[in-house]
Amino acid sequence: MKDEILKLICLLAFLLVCLSLNAQCWGIDDTIYPDLIPKTETPKLKWYDFSTYKFKGGGKRAVWIGYAVAGILHGGREAYHAQPNVFEKAFNAAPLSFWGSEQWKRQYYNRDPETQAHKPNALNGFRDYWHFSGASTKYILIGGAFTIGASKQPTKYKIIDTLIAFAGFSATASLTYTLLR
Repeated sequence: MKDEILKLICLLAFLLVCLSLNAQCWGIDDTIYPDLIPKTETPKLKWYDFSTYKFKGGGKRAVWIGYAVAGILHGGREAYHAQPNVFEKAFNAAPLSFWGSEQWKRQYYNRDPETQAHKPNALNGFRDYWHFSGASTKYILIGGAFTIGASKQPTKYKIIDTLIAFAGFSATASLTYTLLR
């Protein structure tokens, strides 16, 4: 338990450092190549001025679509958690299938948790929907955070992009949960 908490703290610290760098290390160093960097003065925006905000570019739409997909996965996972046979009812899935109510047994050899050992954890995310949706959702959210954080735009626009992404995540998760239940 302590190792998991330590890993989570390290991951959050890493994300904080990456987002705070504002992707400055990805550009051309103007001290080495001063002639390559155009010297244009851009006026600082007031906190309430959003006139230069754009809905395109920097991978914003890909992040928003990814967060919507992550919301669908998360909503399905929560619906399964609330009612394990939800996919059997909705998609006529077999109980021991990837979608079934007893999908957790796929983590054991011969699907027999009473007499057989647990399979190696490295492939948990590919054996059943519960683990697949949990892992995929985390990867999409972290990747989206890096994409938004590395974009070259003012911090207030990054915050707006993040809020739009999480609104899509929340809406699709809620809609998926409601439709499956």
